Amino acid sequence: MRSFQRASAWLAAFVIGLPAMGLVAVIVALWGRSWVLFSAPYLVLFVLAYLTGLILLALLRIRPDWLRALVAAGAVYAIASVTPFVDTMTHYPYHVIRCGGLPVVATGFAAAMSYNVPGDEDYAVTPFDETFFCTEKEAKTAGYDHDDF
Repeated sequence: MRSFQRASAWLAAFVIGLPAMGLVAVIVALWGRSWVLFSAPYLVLFVLAYLTGLILLALLRIRPDWLRALVAAGAVYAIASVTPFVDTMTHYPYHVIRCGGLPVVATGFAAAMSYNVPGDEDYAVTPFDETFFCTEKEAKTAGYDHDDF
C-alpha cells in the first residue's frame, strides 16, 4: 500500500503538476483576458487523467515507484491523444511549441468554420475545436473565418 501511495504521488506530479506549470504559462500569456474559460477544461482534464492513471497504476508492477508512475502517465497521455473530444486539448501543447507561441484555434463544429486568435477575449481550447494554425493567414487559406462574436 505504501508503494502505491508513493507511486500515486509521482503520478500526480506527472499528470497534474508538470502540465499545470504549462497552464500557468498560458495564463500569464493571456493576462488581462478571460483565462478561466481556457483553464477550466484543462483542470478537469488533469483530474480525469489522474483518476485514469490510478487504475493503470494499480495494474502495473514496476519498480521503482517513479518509473511505474511515469509509465502510467505515458499510457494515459497516449490514450487521451486519441480520445474524441479530448484529443484536441492534448495536442494543443505541441502546437504552442510548433508555432513558437499561442496558435490560432479553429473549429468547424456546427459548420461554424471560424477561428479565434490569442488576442480575442474568448480565446480558448475546447473539445469542439479541431485545428490549430500558426497564423491567421493559414486559417483564412484553409477556409475559416474570424469569429467576431
